[in-house]
Amino acid sequence: MTVIELAFTISILGLMMYFALRGEALVQSMRGLAVSYELQQYQRLVLSYQANFGELPGDDELGPKKWRREPTLTTISDDVLASTAGDGKINGKLYDIGNPSGEQFAVWRDLRFAGMVDGDPQFEGASALPENPFGGFYAFDEGNLGQRGGSLCATKVPGSAALQIDTRIDDGKINEGLVVATSKFSVEQKNHFDTPDTEPYNVEKEYIICLPMLP
Repeated sequence: MTVIELAFTISILGLMMYFALRGEALVQSMRGLAVSYELQQYQRLVLSYQANFGELPGDDELGPKKWRREPTLTTISDDVLASTAGDGKINGKLYDIGNPSGEQFAVWRDLRFAGMVDGDPQFEGASALPENPFGGFYAFDEGNLGQRGGSLCATKVPGSAALQIDTRIDDGKINEGLVVATSKFSVEQKNHFDTPDTEPYNVEKEYIICLPMLP
């Protein structure tokens, strides 16, 4: 191979890599747009359920009778479960997989029973969580990252997309406003944390990004 042929080959490979990276960036951007849309759509569906049935999905005291599903139970402590249905809140931590009867999982069951969300309403626990475009899931929490009144979160969101979502819905600041996020991950803590990160979004990290449960 001559020097000219080698230079030509390197140029072609460089162009291919450039367009591949541009293509991946476009895909990430489109996925971020989809997640921001779906988060806001789920907020509206929770509000619609509440308007139609007078209760929050998951917290619906008449849910067992209405949908013929099992009653919900909230984890009070490590070995104590109790019903908190009808208290006007969605109780339960984001990824409390040890309690598949939690209200945060039953939200999806009630929305599906009501015909508002696609999927099998018989799925419970973590299996009820819808997958997001990044391979993570959408999930509810009683109030994650310092939020009050309930949170709706998306997991495994790449840093660039998390910033895009935060900027589109809110202010682009990781620890301020309606949208907050963390790169922390802990099964032991059920991916429920008291505060968001303070460092700006990092493209090398993945995030749990949360906004209020209701719009």
